[in-house]
Amino acid sequence: MTVFDPPIREYIKGGGFIELEEMLGDDLTPARVARISYLSKGDEEANRKLLKKLIDLGHFSPFEQQVFRFKIDGIPMYIGEQLLRHRIASPLKRSFRYTSPDKGKKISFTVEGINEIIHIPPELLGLRESHIENKDELLREMIEHFKKGIDLYRKLVESGLRKEAARTVLPAGLRTTLYWTINMRSLMNFLTLRLNPKAQWEMRELAKAVARILKRVVPLTMEKFLEKEGLEKYLHE
Repeated sequence: MTVFDPPIREYIKGGGFIELEEMLGDDLTPARVARISYLSKGDEEANRKLLKKLIDLGHFSPFEQQVFRFKIDGIPMYIGEQLLRHRIASPLKRSFRYTSPDKGKKISFTVEGINEIIHIPPELLGLRESHIENKDELLREMIEHFKKGIDLYRKLVESGLRKEAARTVLPAGLRTTLYWTINMRSLMNFLTLRLNPKAQWEMRELAKAVARILKRVVPLTMEKFLEKEGLEKYLHE
């Protein structure tokens, strides 16, 4: 097990970051464990060739022996829910039953202040091209809506309502934090689905950040995988 101290961090466009904290195995682990089928051994060069062959043939079960533990911070709750659809992974999310949306800090109801705790659509922040004409007006209305929801949440809690009940008035774009433990085979499936232009913008930006980290720690695997699936071009869109 490799523990990264400090963790390997990549920022997510639109807000938040992802860190790789721990990794089981290395770039050539899938090739080494694949040799158990024939009780064979190979040097580093032979394992590099075998690794590429495994990807070419779509023989991905050895990649399940390669495991990564990420910490993801600042993604909107609905993106966290989409991650749960990748069922082979093991998530552990921040609980709004026990924590407050403001993390105990005073909230500044400005664009910058709100965007720290609630995801604002990138189209309204100029991070993504759009044909929306009244952006400033809509942005003001969204911030006012968020403020009302947070103020009501506080009022409900201060009145004695349980946090787990009061949180029903919080916006779905509230930013959350989670641990995400997942093997390389499942990550390949995740990247294939979530780097695709048809995926939601926020999820694609998270997938790009994941790919950037993986290119740093398993470069041979990622180079061959991205080439085979034709995904490299999506990292730069």
